[in-house]
Amino acid sequence: STAGGDGGARLEPRVPTDSDDMVAAAARSVRTALEAGVARQTVELHIPLPPETSPEDLDPWPGGLPQIAEYALPLARECLRKAVKGGTNVQEVVLSRDDGCVQLYCQGETPADDAMLILQPGAETFDELRQLDGAVGERLLVLVNPKIVGPQSLGLFQGAVSKDFFKGGTLRDKFPVTYCAQESSCRSEDVRLVHEYGKGWRAYYVDDAEFEGQNMISEGTILPLHDDPLDARPSYEELQELVIEKLKLPVYVRKMREAGEK
Repeated sequence: STAGGDGGARLEPRVPTDSDDMVAAAARSVRTALEAGVARQTVELHIPLPPETSPEDLDPWPGGLPQIAEYALPLARECLRKAVKGGTNVQEVVLSRDDGCVQLYCQGETPADDAMLILQPGAETFDELRQLDGAVGERLLVLVNPKIVGPQSLGLFQGAVSKDFFKGGTLRDKFPVTYCAQESSCRSEDVRLVHEYGKGWRAYYVDDAEFEGQNMISEGTILPLHDDPLDARPSYEELQELVIEKLKLPVYVRKMREAGEK
């Protein structure tokens, strides 16, 4: 979901207004990073909840990763097509139905512009990721919403192979995040985290949004939690500090005070 108002409209990176805006920003960021020599990238897209989701739903994704992939695949497909120079048709191969993991290929203007993308790579499809990483060479390989963090995600069986792949680091070290649009809750605040390559990270909160369960029933205004872009992704603890510093009182206390003043 997106929120109304333009509290964050002039700031960069900004919160996308909808899925199309998010995909356009992600593709732009991927291409900017590629032009700067970053051929291995991670893109973290916010996947909007299915329209049939109701406030009573304990799990908005009862179908798990395959259901999420249904909604994520069109976004990933369009992101790749727009990011690739001369990109038109996108070919797809399902790597794991259970994990909703799909491999996408887009032909570019020249063979050097050809690019690959893997949606929701996980432990079960690590071999395919590793082989593709070797085969792609200097061309672009993007991971969208990966489900592995590093060697610890793979268990004991991938020991030597994963050590060679990760080289002592994590997935984000090997495939740095070049675009992020995430929604989360922090101290009961509705928080947006956004990152574009070369523009840093920025956290926003949605002021005066009203919820019924997980569903936003009236949209609020998106406002920044800090003045200058952050150089690195904030941890949950750092987000908490930003929320406390900016908003002082928890949202339920603010609502009680507002109610008392009416």
